[in-house]
Amino acid sequence: MTATRDRRSDLDDSPAAPAWDERPILGRSRGLPWWGAILLAWGLTAVAAVIDMQAQGTLGKIFQATYVISCVAAICLVRRANLFGPMVQPPLVFAIVAVVANLALAPTDAGGGKRTLLITIGFPLTSNFPTMAITTGITLGLGILRLFMQRDPDRVSGSRSGSSSRSGSGSGSGESARAKASAASARPKSTRERPSAERGSTRTTDRKPPRKPRDREDRA
Repeated sequence: MTATRDRRSDLDDSPAAPAWDERPILGRSRGLPWWGAILLAWGLTAVAAVIDMQAQGTLGKIFQATYVISCVAAICLVRRANLFGPMVQPPLVFAIVAVVANLALAPTDAGGGKRTLLITIGFPLTSNFPTMAITTGITLGLGILRLFMQRDPDRVSGSRSGSSSRSGSGSGSGESARAKASAASARPKSTRERPSAERGSTRTTDRKPPRKPRDREDRA
């Protein structure tokens, strides 16, 4: 078991180009694994939420910008085979980080009850909802784009070669048919008319000579 693990680690660290489904959106390097992309978005967003809450007591521009950048970076840097997690994580990152940051760091009144708690939690969610919706749309669009653009090159080349061979065979059969038709039209008329002439001559030779009428006197 240890030997196989060492071999796998050596293969991962090798300078050879990674497979097509292990690359990020750009370049030929190895992309982030699924857990790396998730930690990138959650970690940066949480740090930005703490900074915003400590600076101004609410989630503001720092949180919004870091949230958008971290989620977009996660969907761009993750491997092609691990797109699902970064595609669906932006709403979860936004909701959980915003709620936890407001519950833990927002200033609360001593006499406030459930109403104050609901306002503390609900106001940041509603005020930052457009940011969450736009970020979710961007990550979903980039993920779907990568699903269609980054495909197995062997399958793509095989489908292209198959279509080209089919088109080549179709054009070859069409050219052969046209060549046969042109050859048939180029034959001399004498060769085409010869069988009819021969048939006419055979018909004339096969006819029996007409009978001569007997004389009436012989009959009498």
